[in-house]
Amino acid sequence: MGRYVLRRLVMLPPLLVAGAALVFFMLRVVPGDPVRAALGTEATEEEVEALRQALGWNDPLPVQFVRWLGDLARGDLGESLVSRQSVSGQLAERLPPTVEVLVLAMLLSTTLGVSFGVISAVYRNSFLDHLVRIGSVAALSVPAFFALTLLIVLPSQWWNYVPPLTYEPIWEDPVTNLRMFVPPVLILSVEMSASLMRYTRSVSLDVLQQDYIRTARAKGLRERKVVINHMLKNTSIPVVTILGARFAGLLGGTVILEQVMSIQGIGQFAYQSVKSKDYSVVQSLTVYFGLLVILSHLIVDISYAMLDPRIRYR
Repeated sequence: MGRYVLRRLVMLPPLLVAGAALVFFMLRVVPGDPVRAALGTEATEEEVEALRQALGWNDPLPVQFVRWLGDLARGDLGESLVSRQSVSGQLAERLPPTVEVLVLAMLLSTTLGVSFGVISAVYRNSFLDHLVRIGSVAALSVPAFFALTLLIVLPSQWWNYVPPLTYEPIWEDPVTNLRMFVPPVLILSVEMSASLMRYTRSVSLDVLQQDYIRTARAKGLRERKVVINHMLKNTSIPVVTILGARFAGLLGGTVILEQVMSIQGIGQFAYQSVKSKDYSVVQSLTVYFGLLVILSHLIVDISYAMLDPRIRYR
């Protein structure tokens, strides 16, 4: 296991460099001048040229890329072209809301998806099974941005309720914090739990047809013990695989949800940076998101050996 993890960690820098290079050079071919956008339309050509010279943007692109990689290796993410503040400092300020949204969404979607998937499989072709399947199809059919809009507008119209728009840490004001995160967490969880439910049901139905399940039932074990001790253990690996794959989708979903809910998180930071052509922030966030996705897949691979003792990595 240790050697496998070490090999995967060795592969991490080349993957990040490749992704960083792709984004770096793609940003340079996007129409528009980010320097002029940052200085405004009233800036003179001398001011624009002076800022470009100060940023080193008059150097050849390969030189700029190598310089940026060197700063990145030292932990220096540079300064925002718009706010002129440290990118690292802004990331540290905006990280807690995004982490909380992701953690709550993962916990809720996993609980709902696995629970309803198992129930649907155990009570196959029953009224409860059809009800759960119809609910999952409905959840997958409604666009997230539309559902979030309804979740904000309808309570304000019917009950005069509007969720707070100012972030409060959960350790300072738990009630306000949870009220703020209920709409985005629900939206992220509904779609993910629906797809996870359908996959869990499919895998569980296959496991329920295996010989060891029939043997367990033939020994007189209660159905609850058969499901918990035998079925769930053998459905955990496919479910964990789906969770790892869907993590990237959750990251993308935070960009829209945080913008709509005015949550000062990483997703809103990414949206505003792309909109204002803030190259330093966009490049840093790309590496940040890429690192999270790669690490999530590494955690999924490691969890295989923990969930199934028969799996060994060399």
